[in-house]
Amino acid sequence: MMRPLAIAAFVAFASALAAQDAGTVLDPGNSADWRPLLDALAARPTVVAPFTERRYFTFRHDPLVLHGVLRISREKGLSLQYTDPQPSIVIVDSAGLVLRDADGRVRTLPAGSREAGSLASLLPILRFDLAPLYSRFEIRGRRAGGDWTLDFVPRDPSLAASLGEIKVGGSGPEVRRLEFRRSAAQRIEIDVGAARTGQDFGPDELKRFFR
Repeated sequence: MMRPLAIAAFVAFASALAAQDAGTVLDPGNSADWRPLLDALAARPTVVAPFTERRYFTFRHDPLVLHGVLRISREKGLSLQYTDPQPSIVIVDSAGLVLRDADGRVRTLPAGSREAGSLASLLPILRFDLAPLYSRFEIRGRRAGGDWTLDFVPRDPSLAASLGEIKVGGSGPEVRRLEFRRSAAQRIEIDVGAARTGQDFGPDELKRFFR
């Protein structure tokens, strides 16, 4: 059996580890250490990168796996071009969502709709301007060397119940992972590949992948 002193040391170590894993709460008064990284991430006007998405459901043993290309424009918003298994395009901008299927059919969802919640919340997060997000989310940051993770938890309990937690992770000035987590069994994970940044989208790209 563990002696009382050993138990106390173990509990203290476990508590410290848990606190470390929880990360640091970022707010306007203590985010200065993160500013160089956030500025570097926010400075990219455009991003194009391949991605792999895994959708986990309570009623499926294995995740649904999708592949595609992610495009970000600070002016136009976020575009997810799914290429496999079913071609489609999802556009997220300040007006809401646009869904385009392979047959050219279009469905739009306004920004305030419940269906648009998760992806609509991702757009301001991926701009990495935290100032307007502090009032809506509790933001926690963790870093290990060049790797980092930002967790966004809605402050509104009803929004937290429907949206869950959003996690953004990366290495240096590159985003490598996105996650929407409502529970361990119901979540979406997106692994982002090597990105091409800073190149303007041409007229054809803007027309096809944005609105």
